[in-house]
Amino acid sequence: MKLSLSKTLTLLLLLVVQLSLAQEQTISGTVSDASGQPVPGVNIIVKGTTTGTQTDFDGNYTIKSSEGDVLVFSYLGLKTQEIVVGTSNTIDVTMLEDTESLDEVIITAVGIKRKPDEITTAYENLKADEITSANNPDAVQSLAGKVSGLQINTTSAGVTPNTEIILRGVKSITGNNTALVVIDNVISTATILSNLDPEVIESINVLKGPNGAALYGSRGGNGVIVVTTKKGTNEQGQMRIGLTSSVTIEDIAFLPETQDRYGKGYWGEVDAFDQGSWGPEYDGSLQPVGLPYPTQSDFPVSPYEHIEDNILPFFTNGVTFQNTLTISSGDQDGYLTLSANKRRTEGVIPDDEYNKDFFSLNAGKTLGKISVSGIARYTNEKQNTASAYNGNGGGNNVYEQLLQAPGNVIVQDFSSGDNGDHWTAFGDSPYWIIKNSRRNLRQQIIDLSGEVNYQFNDNINSLVRGNVVNSSYDFIDYNNAYTAPYTITGDGRDFQSTLQLQSGNSRRIYVDFLTNFNYQLTEDISLKSLIGFNFTEGKSYLLDTQGDQLTIPGLYTASNISSGIVIQDVRSIERGNAIFANVDLGYKDFLFLNLTARNEWNSRLQSITSDISDISFFYPSVSAAFIPTKAFPEIKSKVLHKMKVSAGYVKVGNIGALNRHDLFDIGGQALGFPYSGLNSFVAPTSTSASNIQPEFVTTYEGNINLEFLNINGSPRITLDASASFYTNDNQILNTSVSNSTGVTQSIINVGETETDAYEIDLGITPIRTDNFRWSANVGYASQKTIVNKVTDQSAQVSIDNFGGPARFAVEGQEFPVILGSAYERDEEGRVVLNQDGSPRVASGTKILGKTTPDYILNFGTELTYKGFTFRATADYRTGHVYYSNVYNDLTLQGRSFITAENGRGNFIFPNSTIIGSGVTNTTVLTGPSYGGPTPYAEYQSFVQSPQFGGVDENFVLDATAFKLREVALSYDVPTRFLEKSFVQALSVGFSGRNLLTILPKENRGYDDPEVGGGIGVFAQNPPTRFYTMNINLTF
Repeated sequence: MKLSLSKTLTLLLLLVVQLSLAQEQTISGTVSDASGQPVPGVNIIVKGTTTGTQTDFDGNYTIKSSEGDVLVFSYLGLKTQEIVVGTSNTIDVTMLEDTESLDEVIITAVGIKRKPDEITTAYENLKADEITSANNPDAVQSLAGKVSGLQINTTSAGVTPNTEIILRGVKSITGNNTALVVIDNVISTATILSNLDPEVIESINVLKGPNGAALYGSRGGNGVIVVTTKKGTNEQGQMRIGLTSSVTIEDIAFLPETQDRYGKGYWGEVDAFDQGSWGPEYDGSLQPVGLPYPTQSDFPVSPYEHIEDNILPFFTNGVTFQNTLTISSGDQDGYLTLSANKRRTEGVIPDDEYNKDFFSLNAGKTLGKISVSGIARYTNEKQNTASAYNGNGGGNNVYEQLLQAPGNVIVQDFSSGDNGDHWTAFGDSPYWIIKNSRRNLRQQIIDLSGEVNYQFNDNINSLVRGNVVNSSYDFIDYNNAYTAPYTITGDGRDFQSTLQLQSGNSRRIYVDFLTNFNYQLTEDISLKSLIGFNFTEGKSYLLDTQGDQLTIPGLYTASNISSGIVIQDVRSIERGNAIFANVDLGYKDFLFLNLTARNEWNSRLQSITSDISDISFFYPSVSAAFIPTKAFPEIKSKVLHKMKVSAGYVKVGNIGALNRHDLFDIGGQALGFPYSGLNSFVAPTSTSASNIQPEFVTTYEGNINLEFLNINGSPRITLDASASFYTNDNQILNTSVSNSTGVTQSIINVGETETDAYEIDLGITPIRTDNFRWSANVGYASQKTIVNKVTDQSAQVSIDNFGGPARFAVEGQEFPVILGSAYERDEEGRVVLNQDGSPRVASGTKILGKTTPDYILNFGTELTYKGFTFRATADYRTGHVYYSNVYNDLTLQGRSFITAENGRGNFIFPNSTIIGSGVTNTTVLTGPSYGGPTPYAEYQSFVQSPQFGGVDENFVLDATAFKLREVALSYDVPTRFLEKSFVQALSVGFSGRNLLTILPKENRGYDDPEVGGGIGVFAQNPPTRFYTMNINLTF
């Protein structure tokens, strides 16, 4: 009986399974939009299960389901549809536009969502694929060339280049001009954005105007970069795993062109020891090169002939490996995203390395009327590079030493790493520097955010949001000792070891309390507003120890320093409070008004004599937008689809020029102390006036947005234009004061600048078919800042902290300009000569040009064909200059083209005139003498004389440049090829960055004008380009 019952149950189970299998069927179909075009990437899920798929590039899909199941079709910007499976195996779906979804744009740090029509200031939004298409590991650099009015300036190169973000030009003479960065509704920094893995970014919204200052504080006056990261939202709760892996090869983009006529030597003679290229003309003979190493009697020899790009073999091909793993899930009530990124970089300088580990957790949950969310990010960086400045070689870095190599030197023949094995006795071998002069840096960043939101009803909600960022670092910067084993011409080389140890920590706390109101006051009038309170606190400390003469070579500790110890301990703090309000009124969806107000209290304004009213400042804004094509539909046509105009007034306070309060304001320890049990400190040399106030920037802005030729719901042509006018007065500057006050400078309010900024963006989509789409865009931006006033004591002030030519603010001139030595010229611009024929150097300094471009043009294009996507980005900037230290150095060493153009004898200065009595000249001029020991050496004497080498004007070059920023090609594998695998999506890509740079003829590859901010400082690496291959998998 038991056996019979068992058999019966088995038969029933088999019958149920058979029936289930019989009911399961393969459903296929095509998903298209309202215009009939296929929609790739649509998510299709069997409701209540984890079974799902995506449409391929042609909109086709295949999925297994049973009769009665519900298929859910979802896609961003289109309305989600649910369809019950019947008896048919084919289900075609037409998805309609979800206007509510398309129109939502996050525009503020407090998470306010506004439709594009409601926004009353100029902005530009970048999606994830625009940021990651070229696989740039630095999210800040990936913005270059993509937004009109936005400049990404590189201030230093190498494996970890430093960048700054400038929107609509520089406006403050000595204060902060960089745009504010906001990440997931919390104020952040460009450094943290650079460290953020670009793969976790969902979008970047660039607010060009200062309207966001009421919500962000005074730092928002320079524009805002609003970053939103991915949250893993998935209506069906399906878990997804994403893996992105890439490898990037880096090589030298270009090196300076050099003369190929004269080789190593001095005064026209071959000199084995000198680094100059002032020898005789190349003749191919064997000549001694470098030091007698390893003995003092054997000199290395090589053919006396030019070698093209002879320093190139020193560099290696850099390589970067980067992997990102993302696990995400979510439903209508919550989400979770976990991401891990590992990056390993080897630079083009041998032994230079950079390693970064990045982890992030982003989660949120809604529980009735309460929603909570939190973000945790951790970054760990390690950097090991040759020191930017080699203390033993007179402050020269690797690249500078290489540039001084004469054209006949075979650089790789001196690769032993010993300073005695070098081509010159007057500098350090770059192979020695990379092993003995290095910086080891470690940095950790912990970034924690949390938010609790309570929804009182459909109209009111309140939230509290908090953020804590803790950043700590330490580095060791060392230069090993070196003593030459011999003496050359009586000059020995004996350098002591040096060591710098520095550690620091900074912590920032940011808290928002907000209440939002959202009411439809009447059928035509809407109200969206908020009131809020903000608290910020920042603390930092720095401990720096420097000294020389290490007792034990290779032991890099403070206790091993035996001489010249200097210790600096700096600790600072800042606190700020603010209350603010934002009101948005809308009328019939075609007229919008925005009002903001903010009052801040900040400790940077506080002095010994100040009270609470002295550290308070208030600033308001008002702006409006009007859409004529909605107000008067009859003006719409087949050509004009949409018109929007907006204008605004904003006043913002700026305290970026003021430092945090120094808790130990003693100016640092005096050199040579402690001594005999006594200590000594250097008094601060600057102080703030007791009534210091913020700078105030007043802005007027106007914008117009046009859409033309709307076909199937998408405009073929868009045109956006913006004009803004800034007045920055009450600027915070240093001014000289009497030494009797105990200080030499005082910080006061006095300067004023005016800035005009214009942007025009044109977007076109010439072709859009089922399989092929081509779009392109061109952006134009110009900014011009005029200095109206500097100080009462001076009409100019330097913004650089070094000697020689520098950037200045000069009354009545554009800002900034380069001031330096120049020639005296007549009314026709010709150089005035002295009676002996030598050029006359003008007294004092002259304006040599401005360092900001007249305008910048951005170019972008995108072509898609089935699964292939091609993107390219380029830009062109012109109308500015920069000072080239590289050109100066190459010229003084006899390597630049100009040193060989006229031979090496006497010459007459070109385009010049002698101002005299007008007596007829009967003497044939052959050129003046500059003190060279032979006629052949006269040109070297001239180049190295104050009449040329000491004249800054000679080394100021046109900074015009065209750059092909990015080129990327990717392919999305159709999902039909992945049906039998566990892979849901697969794409592969190839990209290049900085592939082409076109410079003016006078800049023979000396520098990338973009690096250095107009003053081409040393401590740089040569420009590089990048080639990347990547693969993206979704499981």
